[in-house]
Amino acid sequence: MSSDDFGALFTRMFGDLYAGMPRPDRQVAIAGVYGRYNGVSVRNLSFRGDLLTGLPDAEDEITFVFPTAGRIVFSHSSEIVGTSRIGLAVEKSAVKSVNFIDGHSQYGMSIRRSIFARRLSVLLGKPILRPIRFHSMVDLAADAFQGIKAIVGMATGNAFDQLMTASSLMPGRLQEMLVDSVLEVWPHTYSDELKRPQALIAPRHVRQAMDYIQAHPDALPSGSELAELSNISLRALQDGFRRFVGTSIVSYQRQVRLQRAHDALTQDPSRSVSEISLALGFSNVGRFCQYFQNAYGISPADLRDGS
Repeated sequence: MSSDDFGALFTRMFGDLYAGMPRPDRQVAIAGVYGRYNGVSVRNLSFRGDLLTGLPDAEDEITFVFPTAGRIVFSHSSEIVGTSRIGLAVEKSAVKSVNFIDGHSQYGMSIRRSIFARRLSVLLGKPILRPIRFHSMVDLAADAFQGIKAIVGMATGNAFDQLMTASSLMPGRLQEMLVDSVLEVWPHTYSDELKRPQALIAPRHVRQAMDYIQAHPDALPSGSELAELSNISLRALQDGFRRFVGTSIVSYQRQVRLQRAHDALTQDPSRSVSEISLALGFSNVGRFCQYFQNAYGISPADLRDGS
């Protein structure tokens, strides 16, 4: 279809996300498949003709591109170029423009950073405070990256479309498959932790204390109370946290509360920062804001307001 037809169809399905963007100087033909579900999008697109476009303000997503022909150039603080040999991971909110060149075609996907954070929290058994960052370029000759590309190809194929429409569970299963495969294969800031030997999994008494803190983030039990709950000495519990969690009991409690605050601010913007901080046991709102800024690189108010 033509770029105008594609734009009209995209707008009907997903809203006018690209209003005000520059129109191409010449006709560009776009063909392929695009789908989106709950913070994850997949695509299999090809372009006949060159196209340079800006992007609107985007959510905090990471875009992964597997070029199959031509070139794609993302411009932000510098330029990164994807080809049939080079795959890209791009911070979508930092992109100023995208250039599709030489009959570019691609498999690709975009995933919200918060989805990665939630999954990492489950896999690592602890709150995720540092934003996950992926290596910007990878060598697509590696079989592992071809595996991710194959999943996107399957998800955008005609046969899989029937499964997606026939099963309400399939979109969620596809999301899980994509997120887990990217976390396992594409290098990022938590790759080494995910590869940690099984022997370092926290023992039962540490796990019990962690589970209690997760279930009661506002309770703020003391280390002695948690040790009694776990039927272990305070010294043994403290040593367990330092060795297996990598932090103190107090710091872990703060991490859990900050993550819950982050979730609350993004899920319910109508609640005030003060209300959320006090509900989670932060008696000093100013100190809470400082902790939050240090952990996430953004103030609670800016996160809530979508800045």
